[in-house]
Amino acid sequence: MNIMPIAVALLQDETGRVLLVRKSGTLAFMQPGGKVERGETARDALVRELQEELSLTVSASELGYLG
Repeated sequence: MNIMPIAVALLQDETGRVLLVRKSGTLAFMQPGGKVERGETARDALVRELQEELSLTVSASELGYLG
């Protein structure tokens, strides 16, 4: 069995609305994020993915862990 680690974000605005994304060529909405690359921490992967997907710049220290 192959395990693919991923990191995703729960992004909420001040009213509690949650941001979801839909990747090109798909019908499903999902949380922004993606695969953790070799040598990367989950936080580093999420920083990279948010920049790539949403042009959103965050630092790893701004991210919390939900489980």
